[in-house]
Amino acid sequence: MAFKIKYKFDGDAKYSVCTVTYSQYKNFQKLPIVKKCEVIRGNVKNIENYKKEMQNALNLAFKNDTSHIKKLSEEL
Repeated sequence: MAFKIKYKFDGDAKYSVCTVTYSQYKNFQKLPIVKKCEVIRGNVKNIENYKKEMQNALNLAFKNDTSHIKKLSEEL
């Protein structure tokens, strides 16, 4: 199962939106640079290819590199 989430990093003026799996969402919430994070839509389908890219982006974000996750996200 996957979720569409809305989030904001410290220093960002606007929210961004991306799709993550449940485990990725739980890890995303633990990022020290995440100011706000909430689920805006559940049960997103057809994300198998996207899932690996998002996991790589989350791994980089834990190292304070948010560039890849921003590329995978849509700004609101």
